[in-house]
Amino acid sequence: MKVVINNREVVIFSGATVADAIRAYSRRLSKMMEKGKFRVFDQFGNQTEADGELTEGQKLFLKKTDYEEM
Repeated sequence: MKVVINNREVVIFSGATVADAIRAYSRRLSKMMEKGKFRVFDQFGNQTEADGELTEGQKLFLKKTDYEEM
């Protein structure tokens, strides 16, 4: 299955979660996301949860957060 993260195509397994896709995109950013330094949004601007299931062709965007607000 293919998804797009920050305009880069990533191939992941069917049934993968947002966390799986971010891990495939970048282990460093995945760890930073787990610490709350990044949030993930879909192509419509909705924030997604790490355990959310993905579908073919879905587009995700990582946005840096103010760490203090977490």
